[in-house]
Parts: sequence; C-alpha cells; structure tokens
Amino acid sequence: MAVGARDFHKLESPERKALQDTKVFLGLVRSFRWRTCADLGCGIGFYTLPMAQEWRTSRQIIAVDRSTPMLEELDKRVEYLGLTNVHIRQSVSDRIPIEDTGVQFVNLGNVYHEIKGRLNFLKEVYRILKPGGFFLLIDWDPEEDMDIGPSAKERIPMGQVVQDLEFAGFDSVKNVFVYIGHYALVARKPLDHATAP
Repeated sequence: MAVGARDFHKLESPERKALQDTKVFLGLVRSFRWRTCADLGCGIGFYTLPMAQEWRTSRQIIAVDRSTPMLEELDKRVEYLGLTNVHIRQSVSDRIPIEDTGVQFVNLGNVYHEIKGRLNFLKEVYRILKPGGFFLLIDWDPEEDMDIGPSAKERIPMGQVVQDLEFAGFDSVKNVFVYIGHYALVARKPLDHATAP
C-alpha cells in the first residue's frame, strides 16, 4: 500500500531506518561511476538526502516524484541542510521530466510495486540513462514474510522484474544483497544500445 502524501513519519520510521540502512545503500552506490543521478519516486528524500550529503560538491541528484506535499517537504529539508546539488522535479505525466540520456545512474527505491504501466516506465528509465549507465531497483520481496511494507500480494516477484528489465532493453541484470526482505536489482543500459523495444 502506498504511503499517504502526509504520512511522512512512515517514510522515516525507526523500523524503516533499521531495516533500510542508508549507509549500506551508499556503499552500493559508491560502486557505480556517475555524476548525475535520478532518484525516482524520491518522496521526502530517504535516499536523495544521504546521496546529496555524501557527494555534496561532486555529484548532482535529480529528485522526481508526483506528490506535491512530498516534494514541498523535500524542498524544506534540502534548504535546511544547505544542499545545492539537489534538483527537484515534479512528474505530471508518464514521461519522466529528464532529457534523453541525461543521467548516468537511476535509483528506484521501494516504488516499483506501486507503478502502473511498468513496461512504459522502464522504457522511460532506459531513455533518460546514458549508454553504460546503471539502474538500481530496490523493492520488497514477496518470498519474505515480514510485518513491515506492502502486503505479499502487492509485491512483485524478482523473476518478473528481471523479465521486465530485459524486455525493456537492459542487460547485465544482477541481484545484489542490500536489505533483508528486499531484492536489489542492478541493470545496465548497453553501451551499444538501440531504442528500447
């Protein structure tokens, strides 16, 4: 179930922070070569803010979400922290508001199960990534029985997501361990890419 626009406390609860340690996330992100990242479904900045603070002077984060209240809250936090490397954009259509091949890295954390039109969404991710760029998709694993997160029937099996990624044109898809109860798929846009199918 999606978190309501004003239920910010759920997005930064102690349970979530313990389960989804952003230090572990940053350790994985350090392994990618990138200058600009799109954090899609950024919410109030659970991943955006740690990345922006870690690479305050060397890398740019484009934070994208549909929710006006969440983006307003994120903007307040960015200003409070004095961050100048976060660029907030609101998505108002199925087209991600980023130019073609505009980023080297895309992050999608705990959002894929909420997306309608998933294949079109993945084609959009493919469009905004530079050839050779990486897409990190973290989501809840239906194989794990947990009291936190969406219901098992809302979660998408990892095998289905891998098929979706490959159908959209990504290659080198691999699962890397990040958090208990989740899968974290890293996919690459081929260097010799063609237009997504």
